[in-house]
Amino acid sequence: MEFDNRTALVTGASRNIGEEIAVAIAQRGGDVGITSKSDEAACRETADRVEAAGGDTSVVLGDLGNPDDIERIVDTVRDDLGPIDVLINNATYRPKKPFLKVDEDDLDTVLNVNVKGLFLTTQHVVPDMIDAGGGSIVNLIGAMVYLGRTGKSHSYASKMGIEGQIRQLASELGPEGIRVNGLSPGLIDTDRDEPFDGGDELVEAIPLQRMGTPEEVAEACCFLASDRASFITGQILHANGGIYPTPNVISPEE
Repeated sequence: MEFDNRTALVTGASRNIGEEIAVAIAQRGGDVGITSKSDEAACRETADRVEAAGGDTSVVLGDLGNPDDIERIVDTVRDDLGPIDVLINNATYRPKKPFLKVDEDDLDTVLNVNVKGLFLTTQHVVPDMIDAGGGSIVNLIGAMVYLGRTGKSHSYASKMGIEGQIRQLASELGPEGIRVNGLSPGLIDTDRDEPFDGGDELVEAIPLQRMGTPEEVAEACCFLASDRASFITGQILHANGGIYPTPNVISPEE
């Protein structure tokens, strides 16, 4: 299978998209490191599903805004499951606040998790991939960063920083056999913390006339992470039902 004898680390794997990615990798033969900031019970539920699919697991809680936690997470997964071959940077912090009310602490918190945390996690994992002669990294970026949404200026600034890392690291790490890509899910039917407004009208703006599912995002992620995408690097795959690049279909207020 695609991930036989491979270890993946999936951040933000306690539920929704991250959970389904972890399970999908296990279904394809991989072992999975599962991490979240604080929801151990949800991580254990993900681990149960991964193990039922045939994968071994390592569950580690930690704050990706804390460099010491990042190092501990990576070291624990490596000790439990072996060198990391696949990294899925799914964890994100997405607060909502009007631009003129975002203070320096707000900005620092978002950048620490979404940009610095992703950077350091990747930096800790890449030596394993270099030693193995290759690996795959997939960074998730929500579609709304390309469409625009009121109150997300600091969050979206961080997301574009992630896109910059994808393109730069694809170039720098390519000679080591390491591929780096991005996945941008559109409107996905999840148990989100912050329900979106717009209802049927917003869904109708999607050319496929429906929201996506976490399972569909997981399928796209597994494709990018696997050898099926062996000549794809430095790219952003938009799994969004066709809503991008037509930003006028969604009101900035939604």
